[in-house]
Amino acid sequence: MDGTANPQFLFIKKGVSHSDMEEWTDAVRSRRKKLGLTQVQVARRLGVTSHHFSQIESGRTSPSASLQMEIDRLLKNWNDEPELALMFDYMRVRFPTHDAKTVITKILGLTPEHLIFEEHGFYGYSAMYIFSNIQVMVAPVGSNLGTLVEMKGQGCREFEGILLSHGENWYDYFLRVDEAGGIFKRVDIAINDMVGLLNIPELVDKCLNNECISVMRSFQGLQSGKLVDLDEVGRGNTLYVGTMKSDVYFCIYEKAAEQAAKRGISIADTPIINRFEIRLKNERAIKAIENMLITRDAEKVAFGIITRYMRFVDEVPDKSRLKWPVNERWAYFLGKGRQPIRLTTDPQPFELNKTKAWLQKQVMPTLKVIKEIDNYFGTTDLQLMIKDAELTDKHLKLIEQQTVGSEELGGDMFGQ
Repeated sequence: MDGTANPQFLFIKKGVSHSDMEEWTDAVRSRRKKLGLTQVQVARRLGVTSHHFSQIESGRTSPSASLQMEIDRLLKNWNDEPELALMFDYMRVRFPTHDAKTVITKILGLTPEHLIFEEHGFYGYSAMYIFSNIQVMVAPVGSNLGTLVEMKGQGCREFEGILLSHGENWYDYFLRVDEAGGIFKRVDIAINDMVGLLNIPELVDKCLNNECISVMRSFQGLQSGKLVDLDEVGRGNTLYVGTMKSDVYFCIYEKAAEQAAKRGISIADTPIINRFEIRLKNERAIKAIENMLITRDAEKVAFGIITRYMRFVDEVPDKSRLKWPVNERWAYFLGKGRQPIRLTTDPQPFELNKTKAWLQKQVMPTLKVIKEIDNYFGTTDLQLMIKDAELTDKHLKLIEQQTVGSEELGGDMFGQ
């Protein structure tokens, strides 16, 4: 908190007295009630369960210093639900150690025995440990690759659940990575447009009309960028800015149309209309995380990157292109006149969606045939086949991962 904070709201560091913590929780409860908010509302905005927030507010659970700061900031600057939501959607970190089990326990907060071990890896690594959608790569003997941790979209959501189970947030993880000498190799920041602030076809047209100014190509617009206006029904429009080989790369697309086509649902049933992805690699990824740790302001860092690299303008005849005014819709998206947003989380339990989808498509029709034949002849072949099936160590690990309880992970996220 800065010096302008409400004196009743105090940032309580670890190791403080019980009376100071009571004073802080009383202030949190008082401020929440004054705003007319329920614990569920506050918990949802924080990205934690209502039970976890209730435990914090009652003093039965002590949150991390980072989570305390987030609670103070949220209640001090409460606004209605934002039009935009910002979250991490991909993360790859390399550690200068071959001791993968220490990374698993000390950095990720997991138990190695819960992970599946595979004798193959990616990016030059020879093996990996897997916990649902979280992968820990192991380097071959004699290599200087160290240990690599990779989390894709669902992996980030699951790791948020792990952080929540320990009363932590992303900043706590970043600090541990920094203390362990970890290097961020890639970080994707997703800005979810919940109400349609962005108009992707309009942005594509502006690029084609030279109304996008980008430092990526010496203010030459996006002629060298990749513009994709997908013609496939239901797939929506996508705009790529930059190249995948660069350390900064933007992808703007119609998320609702993509999800509707992918999942076979109505666009109206998808909460996210558009998505703006900032994909950072190497030094750019490292710098972004450093700035987030310094400012604790993910919005400032994310939109600062966008502003530095590109802007959409409106053409004015007889004026220099560099003096064309910023497009109003774009200015609003960047923050002019809209309410501020914060780093949000969407912690989710570990899932087998990919496996279930494969089973539904490839296996279930055949099993249904056998079941129908069983029903016709009064046999139990299907039950016997399931009963006699032998589970490998990998199968047993999958059961273990999907049924791991809250006591083992130290929180309430996974017992629900």
